Amino acid sequence: MLQQMNKKILPTIEALNAEAQTVDWNSSVSRSIIINAPVEEVWKYVSNSLNALEWSVFFNHISPLPGAPDGGIGALRRCFRQEDEKKGYWDEITTRIEELKFRQIIMYNMQDFPFSSLADGSYSFVRQHYKVLGVKKTELIFQTQTSMNNTWLQRLTFKFYARRTGKIFVENLENIAAAIEKRPLPHDYY
Repeated sequence: MLQQMNKKILPTIEALNAEAQTVDWNSSVSRSIIINAPVEEVWKYVSNSLNALEWSVFFNHISPLPGAPDGGIGALRRCFRQEDEKKGYWDEITTRIEELKFRQIIMYNMQDFPFSSLADGSYSFVRQHYKVLGVKKTELIFQTQTSMNNTWLQRLTFKFYARRTGKIFVENLENIAAAIEKRPLPHDYY
């Protein structure tokens, strides 16, 4: 499956998964949280794109796009920064899943952000790890890393925004944990 980006074609799912095996994950943006819930509950909550309206501090909502079922391999979705969907969005495609353990998403086609012109044709890997720590205890890890196929300027821009991305990951993870544990969410959308 090929997805059109601004001026480039996104590689196939197979090519993206092969590239992900060569990514330097030790230098990725990576944050985690322990959630007091079974892995099945955490997986189900995070797999539902509509729940992002509740937990995300950075994008307002995610809209699943036509194609594969939401959360499945090949699933397409658009992440909107604003409720009115007029400015600031990017697309995602799910490329790999290990049920209750792992999901890999490719983020691409960033539009209407201050750095969008620099991101034209670029893509990044986003991974979710689910680790069982007990019957009712799960560690959820978010990671992201830019593609080495991006230009040096795109990779530099990714590094420039790494600290902010890490902060957003922490706040989103804390909101996810609170939502699943039925506590008030600690962070608001901004």
